[in-house]
Amino acid sequence: MSLDNAFRLDGRVAFVVGAGNGIGRAIAQAFAEAGADVACLDVEDAAAKETAAVVTKAGRKAHAQVCDVSSRSEEHT
Repeated sequence: MSLDNAFRLDGRVAFVVGAGNGIGRAIAQAFAEAGADVACLDVEDAAAKETAAVVTKAGRKAHAQVCDVSSRSEEHT
């Protein structure tokens, strides 16, 4: 197994919190480039959708979702 293959995420789904901008967007992009489909979660709907569009352009499936992990009212059981 080559080192490149050791870091492949083919067939996996990544959930990235804070995916709308900065480091979160870069992580979502990197996961997509490694072969993962990505759920892009952010407090800003438009930013999450922009990142999902970037992931889709990389040839992966993406879903944008508004989510505030600092709010207990967002908690689901």
